[in-house]
Amino acid sequence: MFYKVFRYFVRQGLRWFIADLDRSKLHGHALAGPSIILSNHPNSLFDALVLAVYSPGEIRYLVRGDIFRHPVLNVVLRSLYMLPIYKRGEDPEFEVKNDFTFDACLSYLKDGKHILIFPEGRSDNMWKLRPFMNGGITAIMDRAYRADIPLQIQAYVLRYSSFRFVPKAMQIIALDPLDTTDFIVDSRVETVAVIKLLRARLLTNMIDEPYVPPLVDRKENEWMRVPAKMGYYSHYWFYKLWRDYVRKKTEGTIFYDSILFAALFVSYPLLVFCLSGFVALFLGFWMGLVVFVLLPTLSFCMVQYQPVKVEQEVGQPKSNTFGKVAP
Repeated sequence: MFYKVFRYFVRQGLRWFIADLDRSKLHGHALAGPSIILSNHPNSLFDALVLAVYSPGEIRYLVRGDIFRHPVLNVVLRSLYMLPIYKRGEDPEFEVKNDFTFDACLSYLKDGKHILIFPEGRSDNMWKLRPFMNGGITAIMDRAYRADIPLQIQAYVLRYSSFRFVPKAMQIIALDPLDTTDFIVDSRVETVAVIKLLRARLLTNMIDEPYVPPLVDRKENEWMRVPAKMGYYSHYWFYKLWRDYVRKKTEGTIFYDSILFAALFVSYPLLVFCLSGFVALFLGFWMGLVVFVLLPTLSFCMVQYQPVKVEQEVGQPKSNTFGKVAP
């Protein structure tokens, strides 16, 4: 129940963050059974949010293990269906911890749930596909075969117009599912062949440059012009406050979109509740209700009416850590 509620609210929140979302290549798409879900990984945790919302079924996510070290974050991330995955070479204990994670993945697959993994292993805000780190996906395929689970693999391609501008445009492409039982040879899964085919399919459907959305006839949105202006004058200060703060804190890293979305996702509803409650207290319930409905409507028009900026600086990778980046 919590998963469905969380996914619903994230889906609504993304409509304020992504003005142009092309889902045409998801039409009729479904998961046939227990599946590994994977995709290219250009935009940190934001990729996982998008896939959680727009891929069918209930998903568990494999996420870099170092962010689980903080006790509070560990509880929060696990409550959001995330599981830690570690780089084995960094600590001898990490291989054991990964085994526990893979066993948990197997349990979820037996229950008909799905596992999201990013085989690149890291993100750098680039439009190119990085080399794969095959350990996680190989371990899950081997365990699924030994447990007699007919594992499917569903790959997606995520394309972004920008990692620095909001609102943005996106395209999500669902590739043809791959059945790992078709790759069983001599009582084992040919994992190398599976991974090679998956990578080839991703590369075929990716373009090493920002996604450029189709041109929109502004006449279709002309009715939004006045409310969009009202939304700008009533909301831009709030967005700019968060944008500048997050930009400063994440400068040179891959986390700008993820943290900005999280900050707005949590704080904007609180702002609307507080302002509408304040108005209701002094001017009556109905005026408070008007403010409660009007504010999100104006902000939505502001987002949808303004043109999407396509990023031009495409050759500079970002850091994969929160640490301060050297100039």
